[in-house]
Amino acid sequence: MENMDDLLKQYDAKVKPGDIISGEVVSIPDDKTAYIDIQAFTEGTLHLDHYTKNANITSLKDVLKVGDKIKVKVSKIKEESIYLSCLDIVDEKILEELNELFLQSENINVTVTKELKGIGWNVDYKGVTLFMHKSQATRDVQLGKKIDVKILKIESNDKRTNVVVSRYEVEKEAYDKNRENEYESINVNDVLDGTVFKVEKYGALIKFNYVMGLLVPNQLSYKFVDITKELKPGDKIKVIVIKKENGKIDLSHKLLTDSPFKAYIKNKKVGDKVSGPVTEMLDFGALIKLNDDVNGFLHQSEYSHNPQEKFTNLKVGDVVETEIILIDEDKKKISLSRKKLLPNPWENKSFNVGDVIEVNIDEINQKGLKVSVDGITGLISAYDASIDDKDLSATYNVGDKVKAAVVEFKPKNWRLRLSIKKVYDSKIKKELEEQNQNVEDITIGDVIK
Repeated sequence: MENMDDLLKQYDAKVKPGDIISGEVVSIPDDKTAYIDIQAFTEGTLHLDHYTKNANITSLKDVLKVGDKIKVKVSKIKEESIYLSCLDIVDEKILEELNELFLQSENINVTVTKELKGIGWNVDYKGVTLFMHKSQATRDVQLGKKIDVKILKIESNDKRTNVVVSRYEVEKEAYDKNRENEYESINVNDVLDGTVFKVEKYGALIKFNYVMGLLVPNQLSYKFVDITKELKPGDKIKVIVIKKENGKIDLSHKLLTDSPFKAYIKNKKVGDKVSGPVTEMLDFGALIKLNDDVNGFLHQSEYSHNPQEKFTNLKVGDVVETEIILIDEDKKKISLSRKKLLPNPWENKSFNVGDVIEVNIDEINQKGLKVSVDGITGLISAYDASIDDKDLSATYNVGDKVKAAVVEFKPKNWRLRLSIKKVYDSKIKKELEEQNQNVEDITIGDVIK
């Protein structure tokens, strides 16, 4: 008996609460209990709830078998029993694993086990409780759900080790990666469907899957608009990429719509009659307003067939009837003509210098006579109209028809000069010639008779 007591004392001296020792599984009599040989005065007892905190493990027979070598911690020694635990031992292994994953910046899969109201969440990783602050949680953090998280830090002191994790960082990494991939896939001139994310006076942020682009006000419409009144968050909009640089994307919506010029010319062609007020007088022409956004150009040479008609008589505000003679879509130019709509009385008229024609007197003044023939006007100077040096108004009346000789005819310049005097002089000359001819035929006998 003395020898036995000494032996027990020796075994007692070998194990004490808190010791971590190696043991061998010698039996597993039921799901909840296993006996471990730890080279002590008796076998150690290991219960399921001291082996793991994993609720999915319901039987020690599923995770241990006789002969397995495991590390255990002596929880307590009571009378003839030694109670063991693997929880702290498992924690140390898991903490080593977590440290390695933390250094490698690897994500881990955990189960959300408890909500800490106003603080955050507890999550489980292989039986070890980790902490997630509420600022690091996202909408998909729900009780009982398995999620991937990133280890933010591991803090240890004499009593315990705290592991802090984040779901937000996992989603942010995924978002940043997806954003990078999407940005790389977008090219200038791509047409994309986006959603208005935010609207400010400086422009609107348009969101695609992960990337955002900027739509400034002057790229929304060809007209000046208040973008804050035209768009609101949630609106769907089609845009085209006009610039991509340094992670930024500039967008345009107006380039996908017809410009005011293009919209106007859709229903217009050369030869169409258009009218509008003069908006600006230039040295060589006038701008004619065709609608609120489009002007046409009337060159001074297209104002009238009459070169003497003064283009300067036209003024801002005058409404002018014109015809389209040119549409240049590339240059956004419309050329107009007024004279195309006016008859040209000088067209197809032909007179030769010396021709004697009958004209109508339309006006009498000190300079001469203003006459007309077949719809065109001419001028007979006072010199060429005078025969007897009398005042012209004493010789002629408005409405009289007279014969005059063509002195000058330039239809391009609308210029016709005539002379009555030349007709009269020609008549007198002819009469004198006839008289001279008669005198030459008279003989001396004719005279004597």
